[in-house]
Amino acid sequence: MSLRGTFAALATTAALAGGGLVLTAPAEAAPLCDPWGATGTAGDIGGAYAHGDMCIFNVDNRPSVDVYLKDTVADGKSACVQLHATYADGGIRDEWVYNSGGAGSEKHASYTFASNLRGIWVREGLGKGGVCTVMAPGVHTIYKY
Repeated sequence: MSLRGTFAALATTAALAGGGLVLTAPAEAAPLCDPWGATGTAGDIGGAYAHGDMCIFNVDNRPSVDVYLKDTVADGKSACVQLHATYADGGIRDEWVYNSGGAGSEKHASYTFASNLRGIWVREGLGKGGVCTVMAPGVHTIYKY
């Protein structure tokens, strides 16, 4: 046996005899995230750019969505986006992100949803005074169970 092998065998024997064997727990699984974007979909409207990540499970074992909303046109209108979630029990949840920072500005928001989530769609819009007044003609599904 080589000198290295002898030291490894002695170290293993000493660890086992002294109760020094340490087993580590498996690392938590990383969330499964997919990027999404409303551009070029039925949920797209000129003047707003909504995109982000849909993570199937986060640390709490609950789905989450990151939203980035950019105002893309200097037209005096603000950009907005609606997230619409549906649940297995028939419940719904709407979240709105509103960006009144002017052309080129971007706003970020994160939302965590209950584990019985069944679907989320998004649609971009334009608004004034903190209210979305014009919405995209359709929606873009970013998650469906």
